[in-house]
Amino acid sequence: MKRKFNNLNINYRYTYNKQRDKVVLLLHGWGGSLNSFRFLEKFLVDNGFSVINLDFPGFGASDIPPQDFEVQDYYKIVSELLDYEKIENVFVVAHSFGGRVAILLSALEPERVKKLVLCDSAGLKPKFSLSKQIKIFNYKIAKKLKSIGLIKRDLINYGSEDYKALPEQMKPVFCKIVNSNLENYLGDITAQTILVWGTNDKDTPLYMAKKMNKKIKDSAIVTFDGCGHFCYLEQPEKFEIILKKFFE
Repeated sequence: MKRKFNNLNINYRYTYNKQRDKVVLLLHGWGGSLNSFRFLEKFLVDNGFSVINLDFPGFGASDIPPQDFEVQDYYKIVSELLDYEKIENVFVVAHSFGGRVAILLSALEPERVKKLVLCDSAGLKPKFSLSKQIKIFNYKIAKKLKSIGLIKRDLINYGSEDYKALPEQMKPVFCKIVNSNLENYLGDITAQTILVWGTNDKDTPLYMAKKMNKKIKDSAIVTFDGCGHFCYLEQPEKFEIILKKFFE
């Protein structure tokens, strides 16, 4: 379905159990869509959870945001969506860029987040340059999404060409997003948190998880040995077991 939040038409899916309780909010990464979590969504619904899964602005079937859009604007969309659906609190599962939005939601509305799962999450300013982020980050994400059948496109020279192929409105948004540093928000997160990380993640390296772990009061790190930036897709059964136990 589509609804307008923060002045943009947002595509989302709300699958709920009879009581409409135990709601899990899924927040996909940059370059993804609600389809990025389609396997996990089915698992959660089959195990009695209600699930909200959305396309962030600029992805899937949602509107392209204006050029001045920032992480805070993405957060506002999620907050308004939860208000509209009259959902008081949620379990949150966020991957990569989605982690930025989850960090803001958890810090600014702590009463709303029951438990938080940050998977290979962004949120800290990386050590390497913006140009390198664009070339490496876009290429690896597109390559992974293609390998699991979520996108179909020629990936040759993707790292250098995809940024150019972005709609003009999305280019400044991307630059703002990857340069935003949410470290100061981490100390305000009160929800019990697990940081699920691939030990071979090159996009949001393991040192970021360790730094977040020190800042988030009630947090722990769970590593997936040998996995990269998409550990939840590389070892889906393990990820599902962790979620089910954590959300009990």
